[in-house]
Amino acid sequence: MQVGDHLALDFLNTTAAPRGAMIEWIGTGPDFLDWLVGTGTLDRNDATRIATEWPPADLDRVAEEAIEFREWFRGVVARTSAGEPNVPGVKDVERLNSVLARDAVFQWIEPVDEGGHLRLFTGRRWRDPGELLAPVAAAMADLLCEGDFRLVRQCENPPCTLWFYDRTRGHRRRWCSPAVCGNRAKVAAHRARVKLTRSGM
Repeated sequence: MQVGDHLALDFLNTTAAPRGAMIEWIGTGPDFLDWLVGTGTLDRNDATRIATEWPPADLDRVAEEAIEFREWFRGVVARTSAGEPNVPGVKDVERLNSVLARDAVFQWIEPVDEGGHLRLFTGRRWRDPGELLAPVAAAMADLLCEGDFRLVRQCENPPCTLWFYDRTRGHRRRWCSPAVCGNRAKVAAHRARVKLTRSGM
């Protein structure tokens, strides 16, 4: 579910309770690979090669690590959004840096037309399952360093657990999805008003 408008927040949203019961979208190695492909973080061909060449147990372990990493970051985001001082702390920065250090990024250029124009591309070598967390960590670092936490919000529908970055013009976004949680909140408010009106009769 990609409603976060930022990869780091979409990562937090890989567990949610859209219909009441919690769902985990990255619980296994293949699930995590599918999510990375779905967000455009991992190329489908790379995912197929990884799933074929790397042991399933190693991929499942990195999915478990991803879940633990996600829940740690959820706490960082919640504390930062609440305006707590000294967040992220030194240990938070060290933890994020340790995952960023796994990355094996490289760049190359290619011609993009017959006029000789060039384009710079960035890729990853994907040598080890632990590297799969590196682009997620980079998104977290981007949010912490460049994000405006006044615009990082949790959906106002009480049962919803999803986070989003409010990029709307007036910064008045209240729900992860107006069609889902927004509609549910409006229906609940309407029912409450009707019940109050009837009890006042």
